[in-house]
Amino acid sequence: MATNFEEVYDAFLSQINDAKFMNTDEDNLLKYRYLLNSIARFPKCMVNLKKRSETSFDEELTDQDILILSNLMVIEYLSPKIISLKNLEQTMSTKDFSMTSQAAHLKQLSDIKKDKQNEVNKLLIDYTYLNSDLSKLR
Repeated sequence: MATNFEEVYDAFLSQINDAKFMNTDEDNLLKYRYLLNSIARFPKCMVNLKKRSETSFDEELTDQDILILSNLMVIEYLSPKIISLKNLEQTMSTKDFSMTSQAAHLKQLSDIKKDKQNEVNKLLIDYTYLNSDLSKLR
């Protein structure tokens, strides 16, 4: 049984609140790019993620597989927001000579990305542990 990409997209979209993104990505091209990048970051998946069509995986993904992929997609979504020209430029006027809002915002985004990466790392460790054959260990 196949798993449609829409299931992963829905899990991803449930973790972000960005109306502009949702309106501009109606054709799913950006979500698809995020998904492809996420697949590359999930090499130990028990399901062969390389077996897929343009709209679905050939095999059925577990809820945990979908959760890991969607969390990885959030990281892909956050990366360009953190590494954007607007955030990297230090545009300031004398009126608003306070770096705290820009710097604080960038730090918050970076912290969110780190937290999300830590969450994914834990999910991957749990996933690997739960799907390993411990009887082969000596």
